[in-house]
Amino acid sequence: MSERYDVAIVGGGLTGLALAWELSKLGIRRVVILERGYTGSGASGRNVGRIRAMQLEPRLTQLALAAQEKHARLGDELGMNTLFWRAGYAWVLYDPIEVERMSALRPMLRSFGVETSLCDANATLDRLPILRGGERPAGALIRPRDAIVHHDALIYGFRRRILDAGVTLRETHEVVDIEVQAGRVAGVAVRSAGRDIAISTDTVVNAAEGWSPEISALVDLSVPNRPVRHEVLVTEPTRPFMQEAITFYRPMEGWFNQTLRGEMVAGVSDPDEPVGLNHSSTFAFLKRTASTLVAKAPRLGHLRVIRQWAGVYDMTPDRLPIVGPAGTVAGLYQANGYSGRGFALAPVLAEKLARTIARGEQHEFLRWCDPGRFESATDWDLHGDYYSGYQYAAASAGGEG
Repeated sequence: MSERYDVAIVGGGLTGLALAWELSKLGIRRVVILERGYTGSGASGRNVGRIRAMQLEPRLTQLALAAQEKHARLGDELGMNTLFWRAGYAWVLYDPIEVERMSALRPMLRSFGVETSLCDANATLDRLPILRGGERPAGALIRPRDAIVHHDALIYGFRRRILDAGVTLRETHEVVDIEVQAGRVAGVAVRSAGRDIAISTDTVVNAAEGWSPEISALVDLSVPNRPVRHEVLVTEPTRPFMQEAITFYRPMEGWFNQTLRGEMVAGVSDPDEPVGLNHSSTFAFLKRTASTLVAKAPRLGHLRVIRQWAGVYDMTPDRLPIVGPAGTVAGLYQANGYSGRGFALAPVLAEKLARTIARGEQHEFLRWCDPGRFESATDWDLHGDYYSGYQYAAASAGGEG
């Protein structure tokens, strides 16, 4: 005899937890979350919780701003301090062409209420003294109100609330099949500790992020999102020496910021990182990150690294998530493809998706994230220049990125 639920969510990370919470608020309490590992064992436990509104593309900017506002409310909503704080965000530019791009970007950001400062080289070094003595920047785009949240605090805040609401959370339960009858979801097959379990449901949500293409493949859905590894290191804690979280894209993507505990978290990505679900961390990453950061900010050179890890970005060609009805299979919903913005965007998109599932509403955000937008595309490219994904997005939207 199978178990019966109104909604089965595949993935026990932030997306799955947030969606279950939003569904419970709308009166749908017979919800099960099926997590192959433990709560937050994927991308949700392998990130640094940056919540920035500065984006290169209008739709992502609106999504990110709404997401930031949602995060600011979550502490009260969950009854738990998520360690949300407005550290600020600095996009440091090392090429004059980047300064031109950011200058052209500011009117779009301002139109949505995202106020920024575009600093020249001298003002950048005054504003970000951690960079003094390193490679001279061409400038920086800075937003003081961008934020950071602690990922563990938020995950377990949601976990506690969904369990209180009566949601069923099944850890170490791997979905091995999705049953479809007459073009509609009828249930899922689950394996746990060598035991097969049948779950009856007419609504399944694929919130597996890095594993989401595997879940889509269970119903023969061809999807463009693929996992790409990103690694992180953490240093010993020290006294506060910086405020804003810093990101740069020359000569490759890199970032660093200091936590509320005084640790520095940082990473420099491999531009040739192959597509694949890989959670191993490497000495090559440590060497690449250390050498690049010391060239940018020599004052960081004395800090000792105490641990490092890896997670994956579930990348899409246009860098927009894939959220909404799958289309070809009634009752199947996608909630993945966040392209490195899952921790920022998941709570607000879960709120909108819950209303679609429970009430048939379709918010504008979900129209932008429609899973069907790639059906006729053949030029899926997850790599290339950082800006290329946004140029793809602008072209598909018929506007400028």
